[in-house]
Amino acid sequence: MTTIQNITGLFLLVFGTFFSFSAGNLPAAFISLVGGFILMSLSKLVDFQQGAYLRALGVPITGDQLHLIMKHSPEYAVESADFDVYSESHKEYALIRLEGELYLSVQVFKNVMTQVENKYTFRFPGREPISLYRTLSLYKGAELFDYGGLAFVSISALNLVSNICEGRLLLNFALRGREADH
Repeated sequence: MTTIQNITGLFLLVFGTFFSFSAGNLPAAFISLVGGFILMSLSKLVDFQQGAYLRALGVPITGDQLHLIMKHSPEYAVESADFDVYSESHKEYALIRLEGELYLSVQVFKNVMTQVENKYTFRFPGREPISLYRTLSLYKGAELFDYGGLAFVSISALNLVSNICEGRLLLNFALRGREADH
């Protein structure tokens, strides 16, 4: 439905405006212009509402929705005082919020990570290794998932906390047990 609405809006915007101007009918050109934008905007609103409705029902995120979320996720230079972050020419990484979790590309952890097939092991200094298995789709509570040939890991699954400071994403070890009380 929204695809038809979007195409109709685009058709009205382009051809309706063009032919109305050609015929010298300025009110019709204005109506075509405004109507086209309205139809296209309504199409986008319906898409967003449908995605929100499906998430509220607990339906997994579709590939298109995930692509859109990733496209609009903010990017940060990643730093840590607790471990060596893999720095690829000062590359910035997208911080992705999905299903209430924050995810980063596993590339950030390349200096402390090993991979054997779909098993990723993270060895942080002074910490027990954390092994996670990559899933091929995202679902609520997924710790590590694959999308488009890239793997993304939940920050909380690695027992890390994140803070954004001056345009940088700072990752630190989460306090555990009695350390958290002090």
